[in-house]
Amino acid sequence: MTETEIAEEKRKFKAGEDLRSRLLDAASRLFGKEGYDSVSIRRIADEVGCSQMAMYRHFPDKESLIRHLCTELYRQFTIQVHERFDHLPDPRERLRLALRHFVLLSARNPHHYRLTFLVPAIDAQAQEMRNDAASSAIAYFRQNLRLALPRHTPECLVEERLHQIFAVLHGTTVMLINHARVYHLSRDAALRQLDTAFDIFLKAPISE
Repeated sequence: MTETEIAEEKRKFKAGEDLRSRLLDAASRLFGKEGYDSVSIRRIADEVGCSQMAMYRHFPDKESLIRHLCTELYRQFTIQVHERFDHLPDPRERLRLALRHFVLLSARNPHHYRLTFLVPAIDAQAQEMRNDAASSAIAYFRQNLRLALPRHTPECLVEERLHQIFAVLHGTTVMLINHARVYHLSRDAALRQLDTAFDIFLKAPISE
């Protein structure tokens, strides 16, 4: 392959990655603004200025778009919590800061959050793919919660407490993203409420 041919291949690759990124950005924005059911593949392609065929090369359907958006949100979160909090010696503090970071990251990416958590998967396979995308982030929460709780806490109670924390985490996030004015909720207030709930859960007695 000549240098000219190599340069052309690199240009095509870069153009393809750029189109993929623009498609994801457009889909996220349109889904969040107009609703998942109201936005067609053609609408997304038109927004970006490409043909439907070019879009299909990257994303064959809307569910694949959501899956990539979900994966990106979880990928960012997992990388950032490891970089920012792994050096902290206290698992309780790592967990508390990771929860706060999830709220802040979601608030900065509201369309991604809504698509990841508020748009139902179309079938069991799609749900399984979303679960796979979330697995590393959930593992981070679970590992630090297990270390933060009393040493001999049964695994079933670790899971129960984890679900309770997630319920408050998502409730706080949805209120902040979708209903901040209704509840007079700022980011700082949302984080304070999350901290309060976290302290209650971690101080609650563990009993079988």
